[in-house]
Amino acid sequence: MSRRYFGDGELNLAKSVTILFGTQSGNSEELADQAGAIAKEHGMDAQILGMDECTMESLSKTERILIICSTWGEGDMPDNAEDLWEAASSDDAPRMENTYFSVLALGDSSYTFFCQSGIDWDNRLEELGATRVADRVDCDVDFDDEFAEWIGVAMPAISNVGGESPIVEEVAVVEEIKPVENKPSESPSSDSKEWSSKNPYYGTMSDNRLLNGEGATKETRHFVFKLGDSGLDYTVGDAIGLIPQNHPHLVDELIQALGASPDDEVSTSKGNKTLYDALLTEFEIHQVRKKFVKSLESKLQPSKSSINVRIVKRTNQNISGGDQIEWNWSGESDDYPDGYAPGSVGESPSEKIKHLCENDEAMEDYIWSRDYIDVLNDFPSLSFTPQEFVDSLSDSRADLKGRLYSIASSIDAHPGEVHLTIGIVRYEHHGRKRTGLCTGYLADEVELDNTPIGMYMHHTKSFLLPDDTSTDIIMVGPGTGIAPFRAYLEQREMDGGSGRNWLFFGDQSQKTEYYYKEEIESWLDDGNLWRYTTAWSRDQEYKIYVQNRMEEYSAEIWEWMSNGAYFYVCGDKNYMAKDVHNQLINIFVTEGGMAPDDAKDYVERVLMKEEKRYLRDVY
Repeated sequence: MSRRYFGDGELNLAKSVTILFGTQSGNSEELADQAGAIAKEHGMDAQILGMDECTMESLSKTERILIICSTWGEGDMPDNAEDLWEAASSDDAPRMENTYFSVLALGDSSYTFFCQSGIDWDNRLEELGATRVADRVDCDVDFDDEFAEWIGVAMPAISNVGGESPIVEEVAVVEEIKPVENKPSESPSSDSKEWSSKNPYYGTMSDNRLLNGEGATKETRHFVFKLGDSGLDYTVGDAIGLIPQNHPHLVDELIQALGASPDDEVSTSKGNKTLYDALLTEFEIHQVRKKFVKSLESKLQPSKSSINVRIVKRTNQNISGGDQIEWNWSGESDDYPDGYAPGSVGESPSEKIKHLCENDEAMEDYIWSRDYIDVLNDFPSLSFTPQEFVDSLSDSRADLKGRLYSIASSIDAHPGEVHLTIGIVRYEHHGRKRTGLCTGYLADEVELDNTPIGMYMHHTKSFLLPDDTSTDIIMVGPGTGIAPFRAYLEQREMDGGSGRNWLFFGDQSQKTEYYYKEEIESWLDDGNLWRYTTAWSRDQEYKIYVQNRMEEYSAEIWEWMSNGAYFYVCGDKNYMAKDVHNQLINIFVTEGGMAPDDAKDYVERVLMKEEKRYLRDVY
C-alpha cells in the first residue's frame, strides 16, 4: 500500500492533515512525501493517500486536505485518480462545508490543457462547499520552486484552521518514514541522488545506430549513454531525462528573423549571455507557445488610419463592340452588381491575432504547426529588441525542459550505461524542414564520446517487474514501446528465474522494423523469451495490430492471467493502449465467462489497483 503516516504515533490526539496524490509517473507521490515531512514541522500528523485509496464519503468527513495532482495527456486525470474524480464530479457527491483545502497542480505547459486535473479538483472542492486556505499553484515540468512556494503558504494556513481531530480512515499499514530535509541541493557526490532536471549530470553518448531496415518510412535509433562517475543508478522500468539544445541553424534563422545579432547581450534567469547562447540552451523555440501569440495583441494595435472601401460603380464594355453596361450603387448596404461576390481586402494583423485569441480551435491549429520564425514571418510588422524577445519567451513559460525516455537496458547487463530506443521526429511545414527538439538533437548534433549531455534519472514506483522471478509476464510494446521490455528481458535473463516471458510487438513491416532482431532470436533460442508474437500492420492486404493478435491468443492470455501472470503495456496512450485495454477486458468476457461490466471492474479495479498485475507506461 502507498499509505504513509508522518507523526509521533499519537494518531488521535494531534491536528491531522490528509495529503492526497494523483500520479501517473510518481512525481506527485514524491511531493506528497515531502509535504508529509513538512506537516510534522507544523505540529501536524499527516496521512498520505493515493487517490485510489479513499472515497468521497471519507473525504467529506475530513477537515484538512492537501491535494497534489498531475495532469496526464490532454487534460486527463492520472490513472489512480479516475475513480475518485468520477465520484467527486457526480451530482450526488457529498457536500464538504467542513473541509479546508489547497491544491498543487502538476503539468507540462507544452500541452494545451496545462494542469487541468489540478484545476478541476480546485474548482470542484469549492463547488462542494470546501474552503480554500491557499490559492492553487500550477507547476510546470520543473516544479521544485513552485512546490516550495505552495507548501510555504498552504501548510501554515491549513495548520491554523479547524480543531484537533483524528485521521478519518483507519490506517491499515503505518509505514514510518523519516522526514525529508527540505534543503537546497549541493554539488552531488559520486554516490549522490541529487542529480535532477535543474542539476543534471553531464555524460556522453557512446553509440547512435539506426534500427530500421532499408526502405523504412520512419527513423528509429538505438542510443547508448555513459554514466561515468555520476553514481546514477536505475531499475528496469525507470526513465532517464535528457536535456537537449536547439538546432544551431534554427537559432541562426530566428536571430535573422528578429533582425538581431548573435552577439547581442541579453539577461535571463541564469545571468547575462549572448542572444545566441540564450536561444541555443535556455528556451524551446521549435514550437510557438499560445501565451506568446496572445501577448502579440498589445503589440499589434489596430491602425488609426484604416479605411473602409466598397464598390460604388461598375462599367462593362464588350471588346467586340455593342452597348456599354453601367451599374451605380443605390446606397443600400446589400446592393451589389449582378454576379459580384463581396469580400474583404484582408484582415489586418491585429484582427488576425484577435481572431486567434478569441477562437480556441483556431489558436490550437495555428500553434500546432508553427515556431517563432513562422510567427515573425506571418506578422512582419512585429518588432522586438533582443531583450524584449527573450523576456517574452520567459513570460510564455518557454524555458527549455528535459525529455523523459523509457530505459531500454538493465544496468546489471550494461554496468555504467543507459540504452534508449527513440523514434526520430522529422517533418515539413510551411516550406521548412523540421525535427523534434530532443530527437533531432540526439540524432544530428551530438558527437559520440564528446558532446556533454545533461541527464538525470526518473524512478518509477509502479512499472516494475514482479519480485518473484518465477512469475510469468506478458508484455505489449509496439514501436518504441519495446524499450522497457528489452530492459525487462535483459534483467530476467540476469536474474535466471523460471518465469516465462511473452512479448507482443507490432510495427509497419518485418523487413524494416524488426528492432533488436539478433537479441530477440537469441532469447527465443535459449528460452528467455517464451514467445514473440508480432503484428506487422502493412505486410498483408489488411492491417493487423497487437490487439488483434491478443484476440487470436485470448485463451492462453486468460490462462496466464488466471495463474497470476503480470500484464504490461508501453506506448501510445490515445489509441494503442485503449485498444489493448478493451481487448484485455474482452478476453475476460469471452474466456472467463464474465459479464462485460464485471470484466471491466475486474481489470480496472482488481488487476490494476488491488493486485497491481496490470501495469502501464503510456504517453
